[in-house]
Amino acid sequence: MSRILIVGGDPTIMGDFVRALSQGKNNRVSWTYSGREALAIIDREKIETVVVDENLVNGDGIDLVGEMMKAYPMVNCAVISSLPMAEFHEATEGLGVFMQLPPQPGAEHAEKMLQLLETINVLMEM
Repeated sequence: MSRILIVGGDPTIMGDFVRALSQGKNNRVSWTYSGREALAIIDREKIETVVVDENLVNGDGIDLVGEMMKAYPMVNCAVISSLPMAEFHEATEGLGVFMQLPPQPGAEHAEKMLQLLETINVLMEM
C-alpha cells in the first residue's frame, strides 16, 4: 500500500483525481490544508508521496516543498501549479519535484502520476 498526502487544493475540484489515486491501486490518500500539519503527518506516518498545491492557507506550496525536502528527501513530491513549464522548472529546480500538475487535476493526471511513481519505484530498487 502506498500512502499519498495531498496538501491544500480544493476537494470539490479534485474529486476525480483523488478517486483515481485510490481506485484499485491499494493507495491510501489523506488530506490536509496546512503545511505545518503536513510536516507533522510525514513525521509520524510513512508517507511515500506528497501532492502540494502552490497556494496554501498558511504559505507558499513551493516553499513547503523546499522545507519538506530538507527533512524528508526520500518523499516523492508533485506540485499543483499554474506556472508555465519553464517558470515552474526554475522555481522548483533542485527540490526533487517529479511532476507538475495543473490547477484542476483529473483522473488522467492521477493515472500519469501513478505511472511515474511506479517507474521511480522500479529505478530505486535497482
